[in-house]
Amino acid sequence: MPFEVKYDSSFYRIEVDECQNLLKSKWLRPVSTEEMIEGGTKLFEVLRDTKVEKGVADATVLSSLSAEAKEWMSAKFYELLSQTQLKKLARVLPDTLFTRIALESVVTRAEASGVTKFDVKSFTAIDEAQAWLDA
Repeated sequence: MPFEVKYDSSFYRIEVDECQNLLKSKWLRPVSTEEMIEGGTKLFEVLRDTKVEKGVADATVLSSLSAEAKEWMSAKFYELLSQTQLKKLARVLPDTLFTRIALESVVTRAEASGVTKFDVKSFTAIDEAQAWLDA
């Protein structure tokens, strides 16, 4: 069964292949704080509704995140995802060191607060992320 688009906007796309138990999400351009929250909330809803256990999140086009976006992600986003069946999330991060560090720090903060109930690993290439999910 091919991937089915579950959400598509000018800035974010979410696709699911339920037979493979896999979700793919992709940021399509740099986003505002409001768009980050909207996209993250849609990701939670799709994971909740489909019950897939593996996801690959392509964030390679994201640029700097606001303090509010980082706070929401570390305090709320990972807690929401932990309420789903998600077991493994592979994140594909931008080449830009500053943005990559900012996105890594969000996960570190969420893990330190104990809200993350699934494995999260960051990569710089989609094929590496997919290989980790398949392992």
